[in-house]
Amino acid sequence: MGIEDPIWGRVIIVLFFIIILLGALYFSKYRGKEFFSKLSNNEFLKLDETISISNVSKVSLITAHNQKFLIIHGKGQSASISHLSLDNQLKSNKTNHSEDYR
Repeated sequence: MGIEDPIWGRVIIVLFFIIILLGALYFSKYRGKEFFSKLSNNEFLKLDETISISNVSKVSLITAHNQKFLIIHGKGQSASISHLSLDNQLKSNKTNHSEDYR
């Protein structure tokens, strides 16, 4: 009775699967944060600022792929998301409006 025995084949498969799971656990625990931070490098999503406005509510300013969003969120509340113009668009709008008042 060698490796052809179905019981030993199953034991080998189960042990191999457990080794793969332990390797994935080690990788995710010790190397996962470094790997995913290097992979994503936060090019498209960036948390600019978070401010607490009450005991349970916060306001966050997020930049996502060259667009800014204002998010109001808190404990037990649904989040409210507003799209904001970019800074350079705001500056150009200010200069246009200031010229109108002259």
